[in-house]
Amino acid sequence: MNSMNTHLPVSGYIQPSNGFDAKRVFRVWRRHLGLFSLIFVAVMLVGGAVVFTLKPTYTATATVVLTTQDADPLAPEGQQPQSVVEDDRPATEAALLMSRDVASDVLRQYPAPPAAPSFHLRSWLCGKGVAMLCQKPVASTPQSRESGEITQFLTQLKVSPEDRSRVLDVAVTANTGPRAAELADAVVTNYQTIALGQQTANVSRIASWLDARTQQLRQRWLDAVTKANEFAIAKGLTNTGSGDATDPLVDSQIAETAVNLSGAQARLAAAQARADSLRQGGDPSTLVDAAQQPIVVSAANELAQLESQRGQQEAEYGRNYPGVRELNREIAATRASLNSATGSALGNIRSNLVAARAEVNQLTSYLNRLRAEAGQQSAPQAEYRSLTQEAQSAQTVYETFLDHSKEVVDRASLLEPPINFVSHAAIPGQPTFPNHPKLLAGVVVVAMVLAFAIILLIDYLSVGFGDVDDLRGSVQLPLLTAIPVVSASRRRLVARHVLDEPFSRASEAVRGLAAQLSLLVRDADTPRSLLVTSASAEEGKTTLVVWLALTVRLGGQKVLVVDGDHRRGSLMRHMSGSAKLGLTDLLAGRATLSEVIQTDPDTKVDFIAAGRPMTHSFGTGEIMRLRAILATLKTSYGLVIVDSPPLLAMTDGLVHASIVDQTIFVCRWQSTSRRAVIGCIERLRAYGAQIPGIVVSMVDQKSTLALGDDYSRRELKLINKLYGS
Repeated sequence: MNSMNTHLPVSGYIQPSNGFDAKRVFRVWRRHLGLFSLIFVAVMLVGGAVVFTLKPTYTATATVVLTTQDADPLAPEGQQPQSVVEDDRPATEAALLMSRDVASDVLRQYPAPPAAPSFHLRSWLCGKGVAMLCQKPVASTPQSRESGEITQFLTQLKVSPEDRSRVLDVAVTANTGPRAAELADAVVTNYQTIALGQQTANVSRIASWLDARTQQLRQRWLDAVTKANEFAIAKGLTNTGSGDATDPLVDSQIAETAVNLSGAQARLAAAQARADSLRQGGDPSTLVDAAQQPIVVSAANELAQLESQRGQQEAEYGRNYPGVRELNREIAATRASLNSATGSALGNIRSNLVAARAEVNQLTSYLNRLRAEAGQQSAPQAEYRSLTQEAQSAQTVYETFLDHSKEVVDRASLLEPPINFVSHAAIPGQPTFPNHPKLLAGVVVVAMVLAFAIILLIDYLSVGFGDVDDLRGSVQLPLLTAIPVVSASRRRLVARHVLDEPFSRASEAVRGLAAQLSLLVRDADTPRSLLVTSASAEEGKTTLVVWLALTVRLGGQKVLVVDGDHRRGSLMRHMSGSAKLGLTDLLAGRATLSEVIQTDPDTKVDFIAAGRPMTHSFGTGEIMRLRAILATLKTSYGLVIVDSPPLLAMTDGLVHASIVDQTIFVCRWQSTSRRAVIGCIERLRAYGAQIPGIVVSMVDQKSTLALGDDYSRRELKLINKLYGS
């Protein structure tokens, strides 16, 4: 059909990359620079406003150290167990410091200041009559408000044990520095008061039990003395010696055995007291004080910590919260372990109690036997001495308990809280939040990331092509030229753009396209036919046909434009003439070439209108006639340009493409669907169309595709002056 090169070398062709393409991202950024700047500035304004409207908060920290806790109130002097600081005690004390009881006492000492009035958009709109924004009143009680204040305060309280030490940091966050410092100190002092009160109550309870027991032993001693005296008077005994050398041997044995029996009874009483205290003490701290077993101490501390955590979570989330249920299971397991350890400790004490009771029974039996022997010598005297021995034994036990009771009372005055201050909280001079430089830096990062994400998402969701490499890789064709968008108030002005503004970007792009098409022809005198088509309407196809015809005519070559769209007849929007007769009439034999060829009086371009609409597809005869018509036209014109109908609307363009020498496919930048472009190119190739490349139309003036720049008015005046045009 022709002797032309049908393909141009694809210079600079880049296969689409599956990985990260920095150059493509940069091109996307350049293409959407305006939107990127708008999003960045908007996020910066909103973020900056939020940062500078944040209320400042201050954090003050008090440092405390754990004290040594020992002193078993029931243990006699010199028998205190060695003090041991357990590994979990810092965590336990931290949990107790963050208990709701401590928080409640702190807020009673330093009530929360009334909230300053502030502007709320929702409340303002509600006051203006927008009822749907009004909040429903919620019934609240003083108890619920107090519970809410305690929960909020606990969120601002943080107690952190330092690694491998007995030091705790108590940090409180508040709206002002002085309040943060006084609240941090108040947490420590109120916890000290509560802990001392609990210790004092425990010691007082034990002291009360010892006092009652001492009174019973004193009464027992006095009753024994009274009974011995009454027996001596009743029997008229006058020789009531205390067992000197004149007493027989059996009396000395009785005296020695009585002394041993008194010591055994004292040990039995002490063991009995510890066993009774262990049975009566249901509180874990009482069990620890009574047993002083390491396992019991560890289990009791763990139980106290878990119960404190459960109380906090029940107050904050309710009893049905999954964390509360899990704590209930852990508390049950810990309580079972504590009961087991307590039972073991009680078993040890009971063993000691059984041994002491056995010793008392043995000595009592031996004493009774000696008294029986002494009774054979002097029954009244022996009876009297027995009563005297009982009185002395009761006195010894009484004095032992009396001394122990005094020790417990003296020890109560030496009690100290479980923690002591290392340093009081200092008033912070600068707010800990917000950190304006860091937050603003974060806002900058967020703004940039968000802006990049939005423009990349827009590019990804874009229907049309937005990247040259993407376009080339999809259609496997070179890009002939990119024509910038040209705006005008009237279409006639758009059609004359290459005449009115010959040095604009669009005019230069059309001249470059004409030059590339000329390079495809081996013989300069060979006439050729060209089809300009597109996937859909409104892609600048007809405008490109007119501009290309004007550019070629200005170069001195005869050119004819044929409107192949018999449904729309888009060419007549840019040309002046009659649309009654055209290409379809010529194919049907209703007109001749001389009757259908017209000349636009404004642009001096010859053209053939579309003619009457066809209601049938091209037949074999019509295709042959169309081929013959194009061959005839090429004898009179150096270039015949056919304006094809959109390929997605009509198949006529495919028939035209199979007949003409060259086919140019026009793709509207960032508008024409990728699938439509690829599908139309495949259909053109299937019909045997010779496609040298594609043309991108309506490119944004700021895009990197719209290379070059328009001449300035000064430069245009100089050109007109030099060339007289």
